[in-house]
Amino acid sequence: MRVSVKRLARMDRPAGWTIQALTNVFAGFRYYGGERETFAFEDRHRSLTRSTRKGGPMFHRILGAVVLVVCLGLLLAGCPPKKTVRVDDSLRKTEEAEKERAAAERERAAALEAERNEREAKESARLKEEEAKRSLALKELEAEKERAARLEEERALREKELKWKEEEARKALALKELEAEKERTAKLEEERTLREKELKWKEEEARKALAEKEKEFEKTLVARRYPGIEGEVFESTRLQDVYFDYDRYEVRPQDVKVLDQTAALLTQHPNIKIQIEGHCDERGAPEYNLALGERRASVVKQYLVSLGIAQDRISTISYGEEKPLDPDRTEEAYSKNRRVHFIILSK
Repeated sequence: MRVSVKRLARMDRPAGWTIQALTNVFAGFRYYGGERETFAFEDRHRSLTRSTRKGGPMFHRILGAVVLVVCLGLLLAGCPPKKTVRVDDSLRKTEEAEKERAAAERERAAALEAERNEREAKESARLKEEEAKRSLALKELEAEKERAARLEEERALREKELKWKEEEARKALALKELEAEKERTAKLEEERTLREKELKWKEEEARKALAEKEKEFEKTLVARRYPGIEGEVFESTRLQDVYFDYDRYEVRPQDVKVLDQTAALLTQHPNIKIQIEGHCDERGAPEYNLALGERRASVVKQYLVSLGIAQDRISTISYGEEKPLDPDRTEEAYSKNRRVHFIILSK
């Protein structure tokens, strides 16, 4: 087996040095005018160096022989046969290790390729499965759309049917309501006719009663002549006098009913116009009694107006103590003279 110089240099240090020295010697010497250049080929990790020295040729030849002898001795001493065998075994083991490493690399590459193929197969299967799922989802979506369209059509049909039924029910109800309205209108017309007849009868009865009251009222009228008033005036027993307390002009509670009856009579006979006379007893100054009589007549007029009698139908006058009803000077006569008297000016 041939062994290269570089491998021997790596395996055995003395042999390596020897080989390098021989290499330098056989490289040769060149002499240029007393100078020479020696090119030393050193280890691969060193750079090429140049050395220049001065000397004669004989000196250089002796130096070369010495170097040659030394290198041969080193070569013989540093290269035993057993070293070569160890180098061959190491190389073989190295090559086997490289082969095993290469085989391991190939196996790993094959495993990676198989794993990649398996991943691709799984990815392809997954994609196919997803595609199948998408296809199934699309089919289900189409089926759902068809079902929704069918349901919508059924709903529209039901709505049309319900509308038709509602329309028919409304028509029937409208007819019933129309019939009921006609019956109600007929009943109302009949009731109205009856009410009109009843009202006419009541009006006729009222007119008769009013005529009777007019006749009765006419019977109660007494014609008189008053000084200062042209023509006749009338007094009626239905127009009762209202009495007052001493030196007072407020209407007493027991006389309110009398005024209510007077207002009712004036309402029943809207053409009647009256005059209210205020009277006092003889006690007190004449001027004071005239003013007191005027206040009493005004209070009575205001009360009648508050009951709805028009103001232009009522006039007032005060006689003070000038026209006593009872000329006596007793308390009973005084109480009769403190009064308001009504006369009818026109009827």
